[in-house]
Amino acid sequence: MLVALTGASGFIGSWTARALHARGHAVRALVRTSSRRDHIAPHVAEWREGELHDPQALAGLVAGVDAVIHNGVDWSVREIPTLNFERNVLGSLRLLEAARQARVEQLLFVSSVAVYHTILPDRPLDEMHPTWPSSTYGAYKAAIEPHLLAYHQTYGLNTSSWRPAAVYGVDPNLQRSQWFNLIKSAKQGDNVSTAQGGKITHVQDVADALALAVGDESTAGQFYNLVDGYMYWQVAAEFARELTGSNASIEERKGSGPKNQFDTRKAIAFFDRHGNHVALRRGHDGVREYVGEMLSLIPSPGTPGEG
Repeated sequence: MLVALTGASGFIGSWTARALHARGHAVRALVRTSSRRDHIAPHVAEWREGELHDPQALAGLVAGVDAVIHNGVDWSVREIPTLNFERNVLGSLRLLEAARQARVEQLLFVSSVAVYHTILPDRPLDEMHPTWPSSTYGAYKAAIEPHLLAYHQTYGLNTSSWRPAAVYGVDPNLQRSQWFNLIKSAKQGDNVSTAQGGKITHVQDVADALALAVGDESTAGQFYNLVDGYMYWQVAAEFARELTGSNASIEERKGSGPKNQFDTRKAIAFFDRHGNHVALRRGHDGVREYVGEMLSLIPSPGTPGEG
């Protein structure tokens, strides 16, 4: 199939382009004129230049494709409510309508667990739980999802929403990779202190979910929580210290653990149906493997050019 992909040059987008290509799909990538392309060039069949909020660019992107994966976000306006609404919310709705008018069969939306905030104690935290976001980013994602369902019910478009947690994996811009500074500090033997923690998802699982869902009619009108588990960020530093044998001092800052646990049975059943029995089940072993990969990419202290 020919698949249009927004945000193709970014973190999740670059992994998704690779996953789509591996499954035999042709990728039409929407990128800005200034976007880096070398890292995804082997996986992209066609390029389209433009902005997410430009109706003309969106019309050209969706013309003649079989499916659209909407992963792009204008991060520069995420905390500016009016521009966030105009570029991200309205831009996404314009893309949805452009896909309908072009008679595209399927649209997959990369959402986020940021659509949740207030959690009700009387029900599981699954895809049927109400979404009450606390951030403009979460509000943007939550605003699009009802329209996906409405376009499925009204027009028969195969729409779906995929909600990852904090996504980890090697970013094309290495320094933007999850826990980069913690891993680097531990490798250098520095002191590490962080009380942060949260739900995590490996980027490969997000990319695989999107690639596997292309052409899958059972995902129509469905939402999926893509959450592997919970982790305190200091664990990444602990793995880095263990794998390097450094003398980093890591202050114990772990708390009592998460207040709520996601019910991910729906997403796991989707992966199992497609023969993927690893996704969302990597746990801390997956993080440890990732930290090892990052350590191989982060220069050692004293390496020429370091810093």
